[in-house]
Amino acid sequence: MRNVFDQYTQPENRLTHALVCTLDEDRSLLRPFLRWAGCQAVPPLSQLRITEQQVPGEALSGDEGEGTGLPDACMFTDDGWLLLIEAKVQAGVSPGQLRRHIATANRHEFDNPYLLLLSVDDPPKRLPPKTTHRSWRELYAWFRKRPDSSGWARTFTDYMESFESRMIADDYSIRGTLTMFDGLRFDTENPYTYREGKRRIRLLGDELQKRKDLRDIGIDPKGERRSAITGRGGVGVWDFIPLMIARGAKNFTDFPHLTMGLGQNEAGAAITIPNGVRGGFRTRLKKVGEEGFIDVLRDIEKRLRPVLRRSKDSRAVLYAVQRHYPSQRSAGKLDARAEADLRTIIPGKRREAKYQPQWVSAIYEVITHKRSNIQLGVEVHFPYACPVIRSVRAVDLFASAWIAMSPLIDFVLDD
Repeated sequence: MRNVFDQYTQPENRLTHALVCTLDEDRSLLRPFLRWAGCQAVPPLSQLRITEQQVPGEALSGDEGEGTGLPDACMFTDDGWLLLIEAKVQAGVSPGQLRRHIATANRHEFDNPYLLLLSVDDPPKRLPPKTTHRSWRELYAWFRKRPDSSGWARTFTDYMESFESRMIADDYSIRGTLTMFDGLRFDTENPYTYREGKRRIRLLGDELQKRKDLRDIGIDPKGERRSAITGRGGVGVWDFIPLMIARGAKNFTDFPHLTMGLGQNEAGAAITIPNGVRGGFRTRLKKVGEEGFIDVLRDIEKRLRPVLRRSKDSRAVLYAVQRHYPSQRSAGKLDARAEADLRTIIPGKRREAKYQPQWVSAIYEVITHKRSNIQLGVEVHFPYACPVIRSVRAVDLFASAWIAMSPLIDFVLDD
């Protein structure tokens, strides 16, 4: 069924329509919203009128193109108080367009209008007088604080999430993100879907790439992630964060990278060593020998213990994967996968994974004597039932896991 807010074809207009409907239906939100938008001397609500895609009082239907001087929405009174709203999702921000909106308002006897610019981009350095810039993420956060007192606020933020999922799943060019990461909330009532997985992994990656503690292990805060996240017909989606050392490389698979994955039942944070990694990794692996490699893994296992304690039923594994690709565009077919819980290399009795170092020995043997394309990695699996992974603190959990696993990066890149 078509959503009540989906009345336009252009994304900017859909979101603006949803915003306007919400404020018009629940006018208790209107006065605090106008103050948040930078307006002063807000008139009585009974006098405020709201329009879309038109100059106040002059109706115009349908989607408007650029350059007409018409704002996306207006809130005004008959005695000359006016707020113009310009919304951007795909297109960039044009200072000239903002000035045209104000000029159009002036011609219609609105002499000192306020203007709210909503965008995902940073605003121009010089904005017209009485203009306030807010990001869509800020708008989303503002409404998220009000769902208990307003059902319309909850409906609007739900729509923003659904809208973003559809746009990302369809590879629509949103210039950034509209909502904010609040956890990985997949369960029986809200099962994993490709569309929602793609939205949440994008939000998660945005938050992680901003973290200063991950710069200490070498991530590139401005590095490009996957341009297109595929997996519509599969059981999960994945993305990666590149390292600074990989900046300018032709292929991201030339270097280790931090990988995040979302599946149907759990999420994963991994450090991935691609088959074609530069730097003589396999030679170094043979030089240190099996025991030297296990020493690196023992260090990682110890560093990961605090992380696993924060997330019930999580586990850390060493894995090796072999795939072949029937064509350049194919998703790849699995030939073999070997996986071992890191606790299998730690002597002693425990309720968790038992001591059996031969599993890691087998993976070491495969990597040092490989005859095909094999990817190696250490990965932490986080079940969705974990309260931490279902909250915004999942960002901290992923970051802590990568930092604990970073000795693997040091080993691979050690000259």
